[in-house]
Amino acid sequence: MGVHSRRDARYRCHRCHTTFTATHGTPLYRLKTDPNIVQLVLTLLTFGCPIPAVVMAFKIDERTLANWVRKAGEHAQRVHEHLVCQGQLHLGQVQADELWCRTQRGVRWLATAVCVSSRLLLWGALAAERTHALIAEVVNQVHCAAQLQSPVLWATDGYGAWKTQVLRMFRTPRHTGRRGRPALVPWAELHIVQVVKRTSRDRIERRIAFGDLFEALHLIEASQGRPGTVNTAFVERLNATLRTWLPALVRRSRHAGSDGERLERHFFLVLAAYNFIRPHRSLRVQVNGRWVDRTPGMAAGVTDHAWTIAELLRCRIEPCVQAA
Repeated sequence: MGVHSRRDARYRCHRCHTTFTATHGTPLYRLKTDPNIVQLVLTLLTFGCPIPAVVMAFKIDERTLANWVRKAGEHAQRVHEHLVCQGQLHLGQVQADELWCRTQRGVRWLATAVCVSSRLLLWGALAAERTHALIAEVVNQVHCAAQLQSPVLWATDGYGAWKTQVLRMFRTPRHTGRRGRPALVPWAELHIVQVVKRTSRDRIERRIAFGDLFEALHLIEASQGRPGTVNTAFVERLNATLRTWLPALVRRSRHAGSDGERLERHFFLVLAAYNFIRPHRSLRVQVNGRWVDRTPGMAAGVTDHAWTIAELLRCRIEPCVQAA
């Protein structure tokens, strides 16, 4: 590549002889608003600022904000898939749960999965109903992020779709040398535990749904840094964070929450900010006598520094080039 115009920040490809701007392939492409204003507005929207407040403060139309959030959310989803869902993570313990919100167009379900050791939000999916398809999308993306045959403990609630989809996704073929398709068997180090809350009896039931309880407790101790019991505390804490950053999950609204697609785009923008931008207090480490803040992405080894919203928006994902 070469420089075509420094004033306009345009470059030229010496192979195809076309010119392009520095923002090509990013949410800032062809926006007529100052990029600094766009980054500031998206930062406020990412961390829970209501849309009416942003409209009054910056005198920007709601439809313009919706367009910015849509572009930024789609871009954040591509960045997350490129960095996380590449089969390179040692997950250890994964906790999954669902939360719901009531909107003007009905109930929306949000299913999420988080890696306990790094607090990395692995994936999330939204749907109008809590079905096996919703759970399957989350489990499939977690499977794409996990190292093959690595020890994995799933901690979920009593909803049976989690166990069904985990056993369906986390399987490998067992070759016996015979003709025909080989049988698919679950991973050797796969374990599933369930936490069932019975409000009528005011007690919590913890049970092993698949695998070995002793190995499950060992993974819990390794991921949490101390001995513990079967729980879903980390994903429930994540749900509280999502309700703080996504106002549509807390109250009825006429903007993001009423439109499932807009809410999904906003969620992926929050997901990227949670993983790569904001440091997590429990992930701090002491280096040379000083405490160093880390984001979940840094703890998982995905990045080596805390990002900014500008770095997230300007991150370009190179397209896959197939050999001729």
